[in-house]
Amino acid sequence: MSNVSKLLAELVQIESINPNLSSKGSGEAAIAAYVGKFCGDQGIEFKFQPVSEGRDNVLAWVRGTDPDKRIVFDAHLDTVPADGWERDPFAAERDARRMYGRGTCDTKSSLAAMLYALVAIRKDKPRATVFVAGTVDEEYRKAGARALAQSGIGFEAAVAGEPTNLEVVVAHKGSVRWWIETIGRAAHSSKPELGLNAIAGMAHVIPELVRLGDKLRTSYEHSLVGAPSLTISLIQGGSDICTVPARCEIFLDRRLVPQETPAAAIEEVEKVLAALRKKHQDLQVRSVFPAVEDPPLEDATRSRIAEVAAEACRNVAGTGGTFHGAPWGTDASQLQLTGAKCIVLGPGDGAQGHTIDEYVDLDQVDKATEIYRRIMKSY
Repeated sequence: MSNVSKLLAELVQIESINPNLSSKGSGEAAIAAYVGKFCGDQGIEFKFQPVSEGRDNVLAWVRGTDPDKRIVFDAHLDTVPADGWERDPFAAERDARRMYGRGTCDTKSSLAAMLYALVAIRKDKPRATVFVAGTVDEEYRKAGARALAQSGIGFEAAVAGEPTNLEVVVAHKGSVRWWIETIGRAAHSSKPELGLNAIAGMAHVIPELVRLGDKLRTSYEHSLVGAPSLTISLIQGGSDICTVPARCEIFLDRRLVPQETPAAAIEEVEKVLAALRKKHQDLQVRSVFPAVEDPPLEDATRSRIAEVAAEACRNVAGTGGTFHGAPWGTDASQLQLTGAKCIVLGPGDGAQGHTIDEYVDLDQVDKATEIYRRIMKSY
């Protein structure tokens, strides 16, 4: 087993489920401490960046010959829950050249490869100062990447480690998520005329939002990431079976393509709600804010980081011949707010992310280590 595979196994054996996603989740404290110890043992400079109580980013770096040139390699420390597994999700079991475990693919393999590439780059004396960031909370609100972007450290470029099968992703969708609520008036269900049914009110709202979603999917398609979308993903309302419901809520998940903004997407929905209030005089409906916003990753096709990454991928893995887009989001959506040009690149198949019995191909992990090292050296 290679050194990077051993490190990956050690990272997988540390349960780091995001506590915002499961009450069983331990969070990132233990894995952050482990990454810090690894860096210290390897003689790599590092520090912890507090994000929230008990949840710290880890930032490690190798100084470059040009103090004004900086690049960051980002991989998140947290994982989604591991319910329903047939294997032990934290045993890092191997079967031939596969390693199974929660986070193997998404995205502890990227983290392990980045760390070993950072160790290797010291002797190469890179021009840019190279940072590796292990960030918290990517799977929920990207609080770690937000904190890093707001830290005052400027980056020219960023590589977000996510499973891309060692292909270069130069754009991905963003998202904005918020609640819509209708407000009614409670009454005994034996005399419904005394109340105002919030669920019935929401029945006016839902078809209009479905129509808006249909329009979004058919009116425009981005060449790299596809069409924008609007999904009603949750609904709740009422208090008991004998009471006219006084409240109903739905949750909206709006996926943004490059050049779209969260504010404009929210305004589209607000226009729909305004028209409904005008049409139905007794309808009380409103958006509930603040929304959770992640902008789309703007197209980095013509950037130097994309060119350097593509060359490294071609030479090491035979990939990188075509730039790709993705329908999901990453920490890159926040890191680009620093002005950095960002790509997404890592070992593993994205279809394995969040799955039961998740695994990664260890050959890809070894290749990713060399690809990251070459990017660090060449940028």
